[in-house]
Amino acid sequence: MDGEGTIIIPIIGYIIAILSPLLGLIYGAVLFFVKKDVPLYRKHGRFIIYFAIVVFVISTILVMATGNFGN
Repeated sequence: MDGEGTIIIPIIGYIIAILSPLLGLIYGAVLFFVKKDVPLYRKHGRFIIYFAIVVFVISTILVMATGNFGN
């Protein structure tokens, strides 16, 4: 059981990536690079990084398309 990890940690990462892609990117990098010994965290850390980048790109495109720059 030791070294297996728990699924709640990656789930929190995906939620953070949706709310704030920059924080999600950092969270995913921590899981990927710092928690190397747990395969579950390493795998989901990589996916959270990808997910945060996709959310950032989509939100940037939507802001540009709507012209809503915080006004």
